[in-house]
Amino acid sequence: MKESETLELPGVATMLETGTPQAIALRKENVIESELKAIELNYRGLKIAGIDDTSGIKIVADARKYCKKLRTTAERICKAGREDAIQEQKRWLQVEKYVVDRIKSVETELSTEENRIEKLREEGRQEAARRAKAEDDRLQGICNEFARLGKLKAKDEIRYMEPGIIEALLAAARNEKADKEAAAQKLVDEKRAADATIAELQRQIAAMQTQMQAKNAQPAATTAATPTLTKPQQPNGNQPGTPCERILAYTVRMHENNGHHKAAAQGTSLPFPLPLPGLNGKAAPAAQAAAAPAGPAAVADPDAELLKADKAALLTFANQINILKKYLPVASTKKAAELHELIASQIEKFAQFVTKKAEEL
Repeated sequence: MKESETLELPGVATMLETGTPQAIALRKENVIESELKAIELNYRGLKIAGIDDTSGIKIVADARKYCKKLRTTAERICKAGREDAIQEQKRWLQVEKYVVDRIKSVETELSTEENRIEKLREEGRQEAARRAKAEDDRLQGICNEFARLGKLKAKDEIRYMEPGIIEALLAAARNEKADKEAAAQKLVDEKRAADATIAELQRQIAAMQTQMQAKNAQPAATTAATPTLTKPQQPNGNQPGTPCERILAYTVRMHENNGHHKAAAQGTSLPFPLPLPGLNGKAAPAAQAAAAPAGPAAVADPDAELLKADKAALLTFANQINILKKYLPVASTKKAAELHELIASQIEKFAQFVTKKAEEL
């Protein structure tokens, strides 16, 4: 180290003049600033002229020995001071540990308490989030139930409702849905029953038409003699029992007798089939009936008196059929209204058909 660097170190030179035991010991051994400067001034740069320069050798050796002595003395004293500093450092480390440990134990306890509170806060936040989710799920479930029942409710709309009010609204919605389903099922059942009734009526009218057409297709009599009249027999040989069956039998006989008389007078077969209208509202053309020439009067039938009562019963039956239109349920949709209109028109046509045929008796 250079002299200027050594001397300019802050506080180093001044330490030699402090009152510490080490500074006192150094001064006592002449390790002082002035002596250091004298050594540097007097001994630095000494040269020996050669191996024969005994005085130069001695001067250099004495200077070296003095420097060594002074150096070792300074090292010994400074080392002792350093040992004292080390011990002092150890004592301060002990003091630090003593103070820090006592403070840190309290600090740790306080930190633990803070952590406990923070944990409680986190648990509270999690519990609040859980309750919020449970409440949201509850509200969503109620909204879904209302939606299933055909009612739209928002969460905010039912959030503050009393449970009793919610249950009352749900019960009302369930009852309304049940009523609608029952009404819809009733419409389905009524349509099924109406379809079955229409199908049965169409089957009966088709059977009547088939029977009359079969009668009209028989060959006409070749003579003017009055044909022998026979009454239609049941498969078991009995006379028809219901009013409809008796009317059918009577109508067949009257049309057959009149037709045979006309055919016999003209030498032709029966001119036309019996016009029986169906539920489709189509009747036989009027021109067909007008084309048939007038023939002899119909032969009196012994069942005429019995048919008078049947005529009255059938007229009453026709009125009862027409009244059925009043009992059609109220239509809630366009499709149901169309079905009701169709059923009502079919009922009315069938009632007109029964009335017309009864009046012809």
